[in-house]
Amino acid sequence: MTVWLLPLLGFITGLLIISLGGGGGAVYVGALTAVFNIPPAIAASTSLATVIPTTAVGALSHWKAGNVNMRIGAVMLCGGLAGTVAGSLFSGTLPDALYDKITGGILVLLALQMSVSYLRHPRNSGAVPSHSHVKALAFGLLGGVMVGLVGLSGGGPIVAGLLILGCSPLEAVGTSVFVIFGMSIVGFLAHLSLGKIDWPLVGLLTAGTASGAFAGPLLLSHADRQKTERMLRPVIITVTFFMGMAVLGK
Repeated sequence: MTVWLLPLLGFITGLLIISLGGGGGAVYVGALTAVFNIPPAIAASTSLATVIPTTAVGALSHWKAGNVNMRIGAVMLCGGLAGTVAGSLFSGTLPDALYDKITGGILVLLALQMSVSYLRHPRNSGAVPSHSHVKALAFGLLGGVMVGLVGLSGGGPIVAGLLILGCSPLEAVGTSVFVIFGMSIVGFLAHLSLGKIDWPLVGLLTAGTASGAFAGPLLLSHADRQKTERMLRPVIITVTFFMGMAVLGK
Protein backbone atom coordinates (compact mmCIF):
# COMPACT_ATOMS: atom_id res chain seq x y z
CA MET A 1 0.00 0.00 0.00
CA THR A 2 1.32 3.44 -0.88
CA VAL A 3 0.76 5.10 2.50
CA TRP A 4 1.42 8.65 1.35
CA LEU A 5 -1.56 8.46 -1.02
CA LEU A 6 -4.00 8.09 1.90
CA PRO A 7 -3.78 11.73 3.13
CA LEU A 8 -4.16 12.85 -0.50
CA LEU A 9 -7.27 10.67 -0.83
CA GLY A 10 -8.53 12.21 2.41
CA PHE A 11 -7.92 15.76 1.17
CA ILE A 12 -9.81 15.18 -2.08
CA THR A 13 -12.68 13.52 -0.21
CA GLY A 14 -12.89 16.29 2.39
CA LEU A 15 -12.96 18.90 -0.37
CA LEU A 16 -15.73 16.97 -2.18
CA ILE A 17 -17.92 16.66 0.92
CA ILE A 18 -17.57 20.26 2.03
CA SER A 19 -17.75 21.89 -1.43
CA LEU A 20 -20.46 19.70 -3.01
CA GLY A 21 -22.32 18.44 0.07
CA GLY A 22 -21.62 14.75 -0.55
CA GLY A 23 -19.81 12.14 -2.56
CA GLY A 24 -17.05 11.57 -0.02
CA GLY A 25 -18.26 8.23 1.31
CA ALA A 26 -18.52 6.77 -2.19
CA VAL A 27 -14.96 7.90 -2.96
CA TYR A 28 -13.66 6.44 0.31
CA VAL A 29 -15.34 3.05 0.08
CA GLY A 30 -14.58 2.69 -3.63
CA ALA A 31 -10.91 3.67 -3.34
CA LEU A 32 -10.20 1.72 -0.15
CA THR A 33 -11.68 -1.50 -1.54
CA ALA A 34 -10.58 -1.25 -5.20
CA VAL A 35 -7.19 0.47 -4.89
CA PHE A 36 -5.94 -0.36 -1.40
CA ASN A 37 -7.58 -3.82 -1.09
CA ILE A 38 -9.22 -2.99 2.26
CA PRO A 39 -12.02 -5.44 3.17
CA PRO A 40 -15.48 -3.86 2.58
CA ALA A 41 -16.55 -4.06 6.26
CA ILE A 42 -13.40 -2.22 7.40
CA ALA A 43 -13.69 0.28 4.51
CA ALA A 44 -17.28 1.12 5.50
CA SER A 45 -16.49 1.63 9.19
CA THR A 46 -13.31 3.57 8.38
CA SER A 47 -15.18 5.79 5.93
CA LEU A 48 -17.79 6.74 8.53
CA ALA A 49 -15.17 7.31 11.26
CA THR A 50 -13.25 9.69 8.99
CA VAL A 51 -16.32 11.56 7.71
CA ILE A 52 -17.36 12.55 11.27
CA PRO A 53 -14.54 15.07 12.02
CA THR A 54 -14.63 16.27 8.41
CA THR A 55 -18.33 17.14 8.47
CA ALA A 56 -18.06 18.58 12.00
CA VAL A 57 -15.55 21.15 10.74
CA GLY A 58 -17.50 21.72 7.53
CA ALA A 59 -20.91 22.09 9.22
CA LEU A 60 -19.52 24.69 11.63
CA SER A 61 -17.89 26.62 8.78
CA HIS A 62 -21.04 26.57 6.65
CA TRP A 63 -23.20 27.56 9.65
CA LYS A 64 -20.98 30.58 10.31
CA ALA A 65 -21.31 31.52 6.62
CA GLY A 66 -25.12 31.30 6.84
CA ASN A 67 -25.37 28.30 4.51
CA VAL A 68 -27.29 25.96 6.85
CA ASN A 69 -31.11 25.83 6.86
CA MET A 70 -31.60 24.44 10.37
CA ARG A 71 -35.38 24.03 10.01
CA ILE A 72 -35.34 21.76 6.97
CA GLY A 73 -32.00 20.23 8.01
CA ALA A 74 -33.40 19.06 11.35
CA VAL A 75 -36.36 17.41 9.60
CA MET A 76 -34.06 15.67 7.12
CA LEU A 77 -31.79 14.54 9.94
CA CYS A 78 -34.72 12.84 11.70
CA GLY A 79 -35.43 10.83 8.54
CA GLY A 80 -31.72 10.23 8.03
CA LEU A 81 -31.19 8.81 11.52
CA ALA A 82 -34.13 6.42 11.11
CA GLY A 83 -32.80 5.34 7.70
CA THR A 84 -29.28 4.83 9.06
CA VAL A 85 -30.51 2.51 11.81
CA ALA A 86 -32.74 0.60 9.36
CA GLY A 87 -29.92 0.29 6.82
CA SER A 88 -27.50 -0.96 9.47
CA LEU A 89 -29.90 -3.77 10.39
CA PHE A 90 -29.78 -5.07 6.80
CA SER A 91 -26.08 -4.38 6.23
CA GLY A 92 -24.40 -7.44 4.76
CA THR A 93 -27.67 -9.20 3.88
CA LEU A 94 -28.19 -7.79 0.37
CA PRO A 95 -26.10 -9.11 -2.55
CA ASP A 96 -23.52 -6.52 -3.63
CA ALA A 97 -24.80 -6.54 -7.22
CA LEU A 98 -28.38 -5.79 -6.10
CA TYR A 99 -27.28 -3.00 -3.79
CA ASP A 100 -25.20 -1.46 -6.59
CA LYS A 101 -28.20 -1.50 -8.93
CA ILE A 102 -30.48 0.10 -6.32
CA THR A 103 -27.95 2.76 -5.27
CA GLY A 104 -26.88 3.62 -8.82
CA GLY A 105 -30.47 3.77 -10.02
CA ILE A 106 -31.48 6.10 -7.20
CA LEU A 107 -28.59 8.49 -7.91
CA VAL A 108 -29.32 8.59 -11.66
CA LEU A 109 -33.04 9.23 -11.05
CA LEU A 110 -32.20 12.00 -8.57
CA ALA A 111 -29.85 13.59 -11.11
CA LEU A 112 -32.60 13.50 -13.76
CA GLN A 113 -35.12 14.98 -11.30
CA MET A 114 -32.67 17.76 -10.41
CA SER A 115 -32.12 18.42 -14.12
CA VAL A 116 -35.87 18.83 -14.72
CA SER A 117 -36.12 21.13 -11.69
CA TYR A 118 -33.12 23.14 -12.94
CA LEU A 119 -34.60 23.59 -16.41
CA ARG A 120 -37.91 24.76 -14.91
CA HIS A 121 -36.36 27.00 -12.26
CA PRO A 122 -32.75 27.91 -13.20
CA ARG A 123 -32.41 29.99 -10.04
CA ASN A 124 -33.67 28.52 -6.79
CA SER A 125 -34.99 31.23 -4.49
CA GLY A 126 -33.72 29.52 -1.37
CA ALA A 127 -37.21 29.61 0.16
CA VAL A 128 -38.34 26.08 1.08
CA PRO A 129 -42.16 25.73 1.35
CA SER A 130 -43.41 24.85 4.83
CA HIS A 131 -45.36 21.85 3.47
CA SER A 132 -42.13 20.16 2.31
CA HIS A 133 -41.46 18.36 5.59
CA VAL A 134 -42.76 15.00 4.37
CA LYS A 135 -40.54 15.15 1.28
CA ALA A 136 -37.59 16.22 3.42
CA LEU A 137 -38.14 13.20 5.70
CA ALA A 138 -38.25 10.91 2.66
CA PHE A 139 -34.99 12.25 1.21
CA GLY A 140 -33.37 12.01 4.65
CA LEU A 141 -34.58 8.41 5.03
CA LEU A 142 -33.11 7.51 1.64
CA GLY A 143 -29.73 9.05 2.49
CA GLY A 144 -29.70 7.32 5.88
CA VAL A 145 -30.32 3.90 4.35
CA MET A 146 -27.27 4.41 2.09
CA VAL A 147 -25.17 5.32 5.16
CA GLY A 148 -26.36 2.33 7.18
CA LEU A 149 -26.03 -0.28 4.44
CA VAL A 150 -22.46 0.20 3.22
CA GLY A 151 -20.99 3.30 4.84
CA LEU A 152 -21.59 5.82 2.04
CA SER A 153 -22.00 9.43 3.17
CA GLY A 154 -25.61 9.56 1.92
CA GLY A 155 -24.97 13.05 0.57
CA GLY A 156 -26.38 12.30 -2.91
CA PRO A 157 -30.06 12.03 -1.90
CA ILE A 158 -29.66 14.75 0.74
CA VAL A 159 -28.21 17.51 -1.44
CA ALA A 160 -30.42 16.47 -4.38
CA GLY A 161 -33.50 16.62 -2.14
CA LEU A 162 -32.57 20.05 -0.82
CA LEU A 163 -32.17 21.41 -4.37
CA ILE A 164 -35.46 19.83 -5.46
CA LEU A 165 -37.19 21.35 -2.40
CA GLY A 166 -35.99 24.81 -3.44
CA CYS A 167 -32.81 25.49 -1.46
CA SER A 168 -30.14 27.61 -3.11
CA PRO A 169 -27.01 25.60 -4.10
CA LEU A 170 -24.82 26.94 -1.28
CA GLU A 171 -27.62 26.38 1.26
CA ALA A 172 -28.11 22.84 -0.08
CA VAL A 173 -24.39 22.10 0.33
CA GLY A 174 -24.15 23.56 3.85
CA THR A 175 -27.34 21.88 5.09
CA SER A 176 -26.29 18.57 3.55
CA VAL A 177 -22.96 18.64 5.42
CA PHE A 178 -24.87 19.24 8.69
CA VAL A 179 -27.21 16.28 8.02
CA ILE A 180 -24.34 13.98 6.96
CA PHE A 181 -22.53 14.80 10.23
CA GLY A 182 -25.44 13.50 12.31
CA MET A 183 -26.01 10.42 10.15
CA SER A 184 -22.31 9.50 10.13
CA ILE A 185 -22.17 9.37 13.94
CA VAL A 186 -25.09 6.92 14.13
CA GLY A 187 -23.80 4.92 11.15
CA PHE A 188 -20.34 4.65 12.68
CA LEU A 189 -21.72 3.41 16.01
CA ALA A 190 -23.89 0.86 14.20
CA HIS A 191 -20.96 -0.39 12.08
CA LEU A 192 -18.66 -0.79 15.09
CA SER A 193 -20.22 -4.20 15.73
CA LEU A 194 -20.06 -5.17 12.03
CA GLY A 195 -16.52 -4.27 11.00
CA LYS A 196 -13.17 -3.67 12.64
CA ILE A 197 -11.91 -0.09 12.70
CA ASP A 198 -8.41 0.39 11.32
CA TRP A 199 -7.43 3.35 13.51
CA PRO A 200 -4.02 4.04 11.87
CA LEU A 201 -5.89 4.19 8.54
CA VAL A 202 -8.41 6.60 10.06
CA GLY A 203 -5.56 8.79 11.29
CA LEU A 204 -3.87 8.98 7.88
CA LEU A 205 -7.12 9.76 6.08
CA THR A 206 -8.24 12.32 8.67
CA ALA A 207 -4.97 14.23 8.25
CA GLY A 208 -6.02 14.87 4.66
CA THR A 209 -9.76 15.37 5.21
CA ALA A 210 -9.16 18.01 7.89
CA SER A 211 -7.17 20.05 5.36
CA GLY A 212 -9.87 19.56 2.73
CA ALA A 213 -12.61 20.50 5.21
CA PHE A 214 -10.88 23.79 6.01
CA ALA A 215 -10.01 24.52 2.37
CA GLY A 216 -13.54 23.96 1.01
CA PRO A 217 -15.40 26.75 2.88
CA LEU A 218 -12.38 29.04 2.48
CA LEU A 219 -12.48 28.65 -1.30
CA LEU A 220 -16.26 29.13 -1.39
CA SER A 221 -16.09 32.26 0.82
CA HIS A 222 -13.58 33.95 -1.50
CA ALA A 223 -15.57 33.17 -4.63
CA ASP A 224 -18.30 35.43 -5.99
CA ARG A 225 -21.50 34.11 -4.37
CA GLN A 226 -23.75 34.61 -7.40
CA LYS A 227 -21.27 32.96 -9.76
CA THR A 228 -20.76 30.11 -7.27
CA GLU A 229 -24.53 29.60 -7.00
CA ARG A 230 -24.87 29.42 -10.80
CA MET A 231 -21.94 27.00 -11.11
CA LEU A 232 -22.61 24.65 -8.19
CA ARG A 233 -26.03 23.38 -9.22
CA PRO A 234 -25.00 21.99 -12.65
CA VAL A 235 -21.82 20.56 -11.07
CA ILE A 236 -23.82 18.76 -8.35
CA ILE A 237 -26.23 17.36 -10.96
CA THR A 238 -23.34 16.14 -13.13
CA VAL A 239 -21.42 14.56 -10.22
CA THR A 240 -24.57 12.81 -8.95
CA PHE A 241 -25.35 11.41 -12.41
CA PHE A 242 -21.85 10.06 -13.07
CA MET A 243 -21.60 8.62 -9.55
CA GLY A 244 -24.81 6.73 -10.23
CA MET A 245 -23.59 5.49 -13.61
CA ALA A 246 -20.27 4.40 -12.09
CA VAL A 247 -22.07 2.37 -9.42
CA LEU A 248 -24.40 0.81 -12.01
CA GLY A 249 -21.38 -0.14 -14.15
CA LYS A 250 -19.54 -1.98 -11.35
